[in-house]
Amino acid sequence: MHPASARPALAFDASEWFHDPAWARHVPARHWRRLPARWPQALAAAAAACARHGVRATFFVDGLAATRWPAALRQLVDAGHEVASAGWQPVDVANVAAAGRDGLAADLVRARAALEAATGLQVLGFRAPWPAGGESWWRGMLAAAGHRYELTATGHVVALDRPDEAGGGDGVRRAQVATAWELDSAQPRLRGLPAPLQRVHYGRLVGAAARLDALLRGGGTPIAERLGLSPAAAAAAAPVPSLHPAAAVQPATPSTLRLAVVVPLKDEAEGVPSLLAELDALTADLAGCAALEFVFVDDGSTDATASLLAEAAAVRPRARLVRHDRNRGVAAAIRTGLLATDAPFAASIDADLSYDPRELAPMLRLLDAADVVTASPYHPRGGVRNVPGWRLVLSRTLSWCYRRLLRRDLRTWTACFRVYRREAVVDLPQQYPGFLGTAELLVRLLRRGGRVVEHPCVLEARLFGVSKLRVLRTVRDHLGLLWQVARGRIS
Repeated sequence: MHPASARPALAFDASEWFHDPAWARHVPARHWRRLPARWPQALAAAAAACARHGVRATFFVDGLAATRWPAALRQLVDAGHEVASAGWQPVDVANVAAAGRDGLAADLVRARAALEAATGLQVLGFRAPWPAGGESWWRGMLAAAGHRYELTATGHVVALDRPDEAGGGDGVRRAQVATAWELDSAQPRLRGLPAPLQRVHYGRLVGAAARLDALLRGGGTPIAERLGLSPAAAAAAAPVPSLHPAAAVQPATPSTLRLAVVVPLKDEAEGVPSLLAELDALTADLAGCAALEFVFVDDGSTDATASLLAEAAAVRPRARLVRHDRNRGVAAAIRTGLLATDAPFAASIDADLSYDPRELAPMLRLLDAADVVTASPYHPRGGVRNVPGWRLVLSRTLSWCYRRLLRRDLRTWTACFRVYRREAVVDLPQQYPGFLGTAELLVRLLRRGGRVVEHPCVLEARLFGVSKLRVLRTVRDHLGLLWQVARGRIS
C-alpha cells in the first residue's frame, strides 16, 4: 500500500458516453435528451474497479446527472470518494463567451447546488469541460461560486486562491484522469457519424478495463485530499436554481391550434425509444401554441416496431397506431396518417429524427401564408450534417430539375418533414406511394394554385437504424416523374 501522501491524485471524468468531445460537432446537444443514458452503468464499473484496488478518487459529475441519480453520488461519498463539479452539462467555452458570461456563472452555481444536495458535502473542485488554451477568465467565477480548485482539460490542478502558480500546491501539479464511459462496452453504437470518429470513440472501449487496472495498481487519492482540503458538510439543502426556467405546460385553449403529428415508420425498433423521448419533450415545448396528437403509421414492419408503438399509444391519450398490412411506402403512410385524423393542421416528421422536431414551432407560424411549409436544408440558411456528399449531389440536382421545370423558387422538393393545412392536401391524388410521393404532393398542390413556403432546417444523418431509401431506384423514379410533369400528366 502507498502512504496517503505519496499516492497520486486520481480523477474520473464521469460524463455520459455521448458527451465525448470528439463528437461535439457531429452529435450536438439537441440529441442528448433522446440518447439512452448509460451514466449509472459506467459509474458503477469505475467505482467497482476502485474498490478492488482499495483506491479512492475524485469523480467529476455534471449537475444534471446529480439531479437524476443522487443515490449513486451518495454511495461514492460513503466509499470515501470526492464528488466534484463538471458544470451543469458539457459546454464549449467559445459558445459561452459568445452568449455571455452571466449564463456560465449561473450554471456553475446551479451545478454546485445540485451536487451538494445529492452528497451533503461541499463541492470544492471543478473540471473544465473545454480546452484550457491560454485563457482563464472563468476562474474568478469558479472562486465566486465556492470552488477551491480546477482540474484543467489537460490534467493540471490549479488552486484558485493562487491561480498563477505552476501547480496546485502541496506538490500536486497534475492528476491522473480516467474516463468512466470507456468501461461501458454495452453502450449503443451510433450510425451516421464519420468512420474515423467512430473508430476513435469505440476503439477506446477495447481493453479499457485492463488499462484502468494498470493505472489503479499505482494507487490514488482524491485531489482535495492531496491539496490538504477537507469538504465540510454542505449548508442546508436549498432548491436547485433553474438556469432557464421552463414555462409551465399550458392546457389547450380555444386559440391553440390542434396539430396531428404523423410519423411513418418501417422497421425502426432500434430508434423508437429515442423517437418517443423526443415527441414527449416536443409536447411540452409546444404546449403554449399547439395541442398535439400523434398518429404512428407502421408501414408493414417486420421487427418489433409495431409492438413498441402499440405500447406507447396505450399510455399516451393523444396517440394512436395505424398499421399497413404490407409495406406501401412513406408517402402512402403519410396519407394514411392524414386520413386518420380530423385535425385542421398536420405535420409529418421523419422517424429517424433527421430534422429537429422543435423546428415545428417556427414552421407553424408560417402557415398563415401557406398550405404547406416544408423543411429545406438547401435554403441559404439551411444546412446538412454527416450526409454523404454523393447523396447531396443527387438530391440537389433533382431539386434543381423540379425548380426549373415548374418555375418555382423552391430549393427542396423531397423532404418528409412538413406542416400542412390538412384540407389543402388530404384529397390530392397519389400515384407514387414511396419517397417519390413527397415531391409529387408538392407538384400537384402547386398545379392547383396552392402555396408552399420553405423553412431553413439542418438535415442530419440518422443515428439509429438503417435508411430505407434505395438511391438508384429513387433517382430513376424521379426522372420518370419529371418526364410526366414535363408532359403535363401530373396536375
